Amino acid sequence: MREGDTIVSLATIAGESALGVIRVSGKLCKTLCKDIFNITTPTPRTATVRNYLSIKGKTVDQVLLTFFENGKSYTGEQTLELTFHGNPLIANQILDDLIKRKCRLAEPGEYTKRAFLNGKIDLSQAEAVAELISASSEIEIEIANHQLRGSLSKRLHVIQSGIINLQAQFEASIDFPEDEIKEKNVGEILTIVKPLKSAITQLINSTNIKSTLSQGIKISLIGPPNVGKSTLFNNLVHENRALVSKDSGTTRDYLSKELNIGGYKVELFDTAGIHKTTSEVEQLGIQNSIRLIDDSAIVLLVFDSSLPYPTEFYNSIRKEIKSKAIIVVENKNDLKREISSSDYPRNSKVITTSMIEDGCSENIISEIEKVLSDQFKINPSSDILVNKRQSNHLVDALAHLDEVVSLISSSINEEIILQELKLSIECINSIIGRTDNEDMLDQLFQNFCIGK
Repeated sequence: MREGDTIVSLATIAGESALGVIRVSGKLCKTLCKDIFNITTPTPRTATVRNYLSIKGKTVDQVLLTFFENGKSYTGEQTLELTFHGNPLIANQILDDLIKRKCRLAEPGEYTKRAFLNGKIDLSQAEAVAELISASSEIEIEIANHQLRGSLSKRLHVIQSGIINLQAQFEASIDFPEDEIKEKNVGEILTIVKPLKSAITQLINSTNIKSTLSQGIKISLIGPPNVGKSTLFNNLVHENRALVSKDSGTTRDYLSKELNIGGYKVELFDTAGIHKTTSEVEQLGIQNSIRLIDDSAIVLLVFDSSLPYPTEFYNSIRKEIKSKAIIVVENKNDLKREISSSDYPRNSKVITTSMIEDGCSENIISEIEKVLSDQFKINPSSDILVNKRQSNHLVDALAHLDEVVSLISSSINEEIILQELKLSIECINSIIGRTDNEDMLDQLFQNFCIGK
């Protein structure tokens, strides 16, 4: 990546549309305004309609141009945004012309990388940009927006300040022997370290939640054969995805479908009915069903309410559902009731329905929403979730603080303790942003889309 170049790329999706946007960033922007639009001194942040004249003097399109001066743009550099009629042929003509005028095509994430290098955002905010673009649920968008506004950065700065204050104490004890850390100070220092470790641990623990939200919260329909799981699945996804038959054991393997429920991305699974069978194929499907319970956050236990409670079925999944959120769906309530709710797993939510009724899935969706909001109590304005890269650095920072506690308790030389504190600070710097690690930056930004 050559930071001194003027870069250009399409900022909107390629293809026909009402409008398209091309973004230019770098020192040539003012020159381009003069050469293309005959504007010697562009007014910053003011939209102007002009004809785009190519290097050969041909009018390519009538465009809306907006100029941003140094320090006042997304990248922190001179920036030019051109809005044109969304024809791919026009886009390519403008891009080709700008390249002839000594611009070059931007690399993935290069605009955001320049914003980081120019101090417009820190590294955690840059990652929030990518997460905002790739978010597949409303809750992920909310979380990314708050982290783009610096919520993670602020939390990390508080932790870092606490470590720096400790570092200052140990440096003072080295420079001024009369300030040497005495045994009576050990308890006070440990009191300072404890909340720092707790804050870091809390962030580390949030990684699994973030991963689950990104990948999709798994919800499995589990039950004996022929209780209506596949019909329920079709109703919930509003598609005839699963085969439905009066014959038991129709579903031999699981089906899945991604949905958005209550702002959460979920993956719903229809599974093979669990029962005793001599069929090898059915046994494989049943094994898959039981394995899916382990991966699921929510399990919908579907029963035929016109039959007695299937004790044999429940005994085969008792261990797997022990720590799961359970919603019991009593299906076929249009028939005479035989099932007894007293046999259900403790703390189960119970819904009585019939798949032959219109709107039967609405109550189930509503109950799933309640369980999701209870299981994943996320307040995007205050709860901070870190990604895997950030978590790895936090794990290292915590390890160094653990070593500090061990060294202090053992009355080890203060210079060694000081080194561990410095290493912990460096780990946090790697999250907020170090500009001297080019390989790490290249690896991070190459996962961004072109034009961002």
